[in-house]
Amino acid sequence: MSLLQRLRLARAQRTCSLPLQRRLLSQPLPEGGARVADLELIALDFETTGLDAQRDHVIAVGWVQVRGDRILMASAREVRVRNGSPDGVGQSAVIHGILDSALDDADSVEAMVEHLLPELAGRAIVAHAATIERSFLAALLRRLGGVPMPNPFIDTMALERRLIEGSGGSVRELHGDLTLDACRTRHGLPDHQQHSAGADALAAAELLLAQLARLGGARNVKLRELR
Repeated sequence: MSLLQRLRLARAQRTCSLPLQRRLLSQPLPEGGARVADLELIALDFETTGLDAQRDHVIAVGWVQVRGDRILMASAREVRVRNGSPDGVGQSAVIHGILDSALDDADSVEAMVEHLLPELAGRAIVAHAATIERSFLAALLRRLGGVPMPNPFIDTMALERRLIEGSGGSVRELHGDLTLDACRTRHGLPDHQQHSAGADALAAAELLLAQLARLGGARNVKLRELR
């Protein structure tokens, strides 16, 4: 682990008052020069009540582990989270299909974090449009006394843009060229259940493996080349 990474982890530990996270921050982070084939990654997806991490809430989380160029299906999980908003899920239900009644027996945010944080510890985090996962994860950890995760993020949307433009193509964002479904179609991947946290996490993991194959394979690609 580089000096910069050690300093970043030490700073996070000093400022973190969430006991579970503070313990997990002792695990080293993957180095940028490491080959993807030698890494453990975690694909992550949040379903939320909106796009504002300071105001909106996470209501479902899905994740699955990726080891090199293999998806560990036995590790796949989806957790529903009780909504902290008195207004309920509102119009966001049109997108993710999760009704307020489906969250009556869901986990608390604290319980979800206890499940999720050990899965993230020491791993690079994969997400499509990763700004959403990064910002919501940071916001909910801060509310619990934690700190933003110092883990490296791999954004499959940003990576797809680079692949398109690197081959001389152009991205038509208004035409949805970079949606998860459009990116998967471009790589010959099948349709998936959209806007399910577990299914979207798996879909992002599959997309990453297809992108790695385009780049020469997990044995020939370093982590820093994906960021």
